[in-house]
Amino acid sequence: MKGAGEPSLESKKYKEFTEERAKKLYEELMLQYLKSGTSETDADRKAKAIIRKQCSIRGMPFWPWI
Repeated sequence: MKGAGEPSLESKKYKEFTEERAKKLYEELMLQYLKSGTSETDADRKAKAIIRKQCSIRGMPFWPWI
């Protein structure tokens, strides 16, 4: 059975995800997407989706800029 014996998402320990860390991650993701030829609008949408996912994993509310 795939995943048997692995800890569930709820029991995993994640690093603290502060707004400062989120903004740095957003900046890095934007640069990465823009370098790959993604439009600015799509890069923004994709980067923010990743930040929202990280917040969801940790059970955190989203910041207003997300």
